[in-house]
Amino acid sequence: MVASGETKRIRKALETGQLFVANETGYRRFIYARCPDDREASPVYRQERVGQGFTRLLFRCPICGTQFESPIKSLFLR
Repeated sequence: MVASGETKRIRKALETGQLFVANETGYRRFIYARCPDDREASPVYRQERVGQGFTRLLFRCPICGTQFESPIKSLFLR
């Protein structure tokens, strides 16, 4: 389960067109989702934008190659 504070930071990053969240030192943590087939951490593969923010993210599993969407509450930073 993702902490609600992390979900808020992810939502804000996506609204501003970022696929990462930077901390106060500038270290970037990127947005990932778990593959529904093998639970592997999967990076963003494609995205759709309207204006500055993202409207849709498509993830792709690096192990099995499955492409999938994931609800924002299940996204996490890595």
